[in-house]
Amino acid sequence: MAIICSLSNMTLSFGQRTLFDQAQLTIHEGDRIGLLGLNGQGKSTLFNIITEQVKLDHVTPPFTFDKSNSDFSVLLIPQELDFENFLDLDVSNYFLAFYPELYKIHQQLEILNDAICSGDEKALDRQQVLLDRFEFLQGWDIQSNYESYLKFFGIANVTTKLLSLSGGEQRKLALSVGLSAKERLILWDEPTNHLDIESIQKFEEEIASSQKTFMIISHDRYLLNTIANKIVHIERGKITSFIGTYLDYLDHLELKEQERLKNLETLKNKHRREQAWMRQGIKARGTRSKKRVEGFNNIRSNIAELKSQSKKLSELSLQHSGRKSKQLIAIEEGLFCYDDIPFLKRINISVFKGDKIALIGANGTGKTTLIKIIQEQLKLTTGKFKSLDQLNTLCFDQKRESLDLEKSPIELVGDGMDMIQTAFGEIQINSYLKRFLFTSDQVNRPIKGLSGGEKNRLQLALFMKDVADLWIFDEPTNDLDIETINLLENELTNYSGAIIIIGHDRAFLDNVCKKTWLIYNQEIEMFEGGYSQVAPFLEAMRLENELKEKERESAKKQIKQEPKVAKKLSYKDQQRFDTIEEIIMTTEKEISSFEETMGTYDFNSMDSTKTAEFDKITAQKGTAEITLKNLYAEWEELEKKQQ
Repeated sequence: MAIICSLSNMTLSFGQRTLFDQAQLTIHEGDRIGLLGLNGQGKSTLFNIITEQVKLDHVTPPFTFDKSNSDFSVLLIPQELDFENFLDLDVSNYFLAFYPELYKIHQQLEILNDAICSGDEKALDRQQVLLDRFEFLQGWDIQSNYESYLKFFGIANVTTKLLSLSGGEQRKLALSVGLSAKERLILWDEPTNHLDIESIQKFEEEIASSQKTFMIISHDRYLLNTIANKIVHIERGKITSFIGTYLDYLDHLELKEQERLKNLETLKNKHRREQAWMRQGIKARGTRSKKRVEGFNNIRSNIAELKSQSKKLSELSLQHSGRKSKQLIAIEEGLFCYDDIPFLKRINISVFKGDKIALIGANGTGKTTLIKIIQEQLKLTTGKFKSLDQLNTLCFDQKRESLDLEKSPIELVGDGMDMIQTAFGEIQINSYLKRFLFTSDQVNRPIKGLSGGEKNRLQLALFMKDVADLWIFDEPTNDLDIETINLLENELTNYSGAIIIIGHDRAFLDNVCKKTWLIYNQEIEMFEGGYSQVAPFLEAMRLENELKEKERESAKKQIKQEPKVAKKLSYKDQQRFDTIEEIIMTTEKEISSFEETMGTYDFNSMDSTKTAEFDKITAQKGTAEITLKNLYAEWEELEKKQQ
């Protein structure tokens, strides 16, 4: 595929901290890239380099940014939208904030409108020039697509003021901007934060079917595995590129890790032998071999490098109070109203010691309200609420407490103490912070020097010091890198206390939770298991809603329009229509067969022959999926011709 851009010799340091060291990156047409890396390793900075908002260090050889075609263009969709500088815009035209020239034309047109109303004829000519320029820059096309996506994501009131939008609505606005963009390369920074699962799935389906080239930073592993065909990993100043899905990359890392461990063991054994030789006396050994001494030092260096490359394990520690009571909370036939209007109905839930519960539902359905009821911050309108005496409940919420940026992590978490009490007993504060992947040079520096993700990790460390009967996590994975999410996931999986997790990270909920509460139609549906158990229900809901919408649209058309005589297909089209469904079914079975075969391969024992076989089947499956997509499109066109 054609190269869109290539970045070479990227070197960037902030003080003594090196983010990039002669790093390289090439982006091809059609790449759907998942960007990985620990918080603070440079993911957002890489985006700023590509958009030329950051200047790199002067080195030899120099940094080069080769934009292969003159029509290279890039658009960054950031985590946080800039509303303060665009208060003259509303939801309907916020896309202009991403296009400086279009925005300037918009402002000039607003001024001209006043002049035209005052009878200034020259203003009409100037208006036409600006409108022509707006059209030349594809402004109308962008606006039309943007408005379509607003509707697609359920934003109906386009005159809403920007500052009044909820977090979820802001993200839908950002998705609409990115999906409607005309640029050749789109950069997405955590696009699904604060979104409900239905909206995430809509975005996932839309971007997976898109032909655009994009790079995405996301902690949502379901999303990454579904949409990415290439993984780019930033680690210790270097950039590694891998062709394949996120799961393929995890398998690749596992194989590399096994190889590292083998090499480390070999080096350890050699080191022990050489160390024994070095310790022999001069008389016993004769003259020291200079070459062998150098070899000994090289081995020690190689071991240190392998250790630094090995996966770090974080021993996150949740503490619970050790109570023996089984039931912590129970609500029977609960009803909660806002201003006498029912908001949550027929609430029948229980929380027991050891429960790991996922709480999901669309934005605005009542997840936060239910948590406030459980915490007794809100009272039921009617119904029975029972709670363990002096129940201690703590909540790690989306807002997160503010940090004193002038303090160091040690000062904040240790609060002046060298030792802190944890589930492992007393532990030195340095060791505790190390479990949260903070290095020795970070723990004594001011917090203001940490990245956003590192600050989030520090808040997690601060939060998890305390003891509670019930832990509530409200979107705990927001702004965490995947490595830290995996560490938190492992700890919560092994934790013996009660947990409720509000979240939209489907893999996280699947791996941690044993029960799921879904708020739907003002009631709570109960499921045994994580997200996978709820997915079929959610899909059925989506299809049901789509069917109802189509029925409503059909009813409106029947009222407004006279009955139409059904069109007839041509003889050739009719023949194709009669056979295409069978071809689609055959192709679907073929894809399923490929998937079953791929599932039989053991990546831990694959030789080059097996790898070649697997790659061939993967390619065949990809070809079949493209064929199936084209068949669906053809079938839809034939269906339209009949209407």
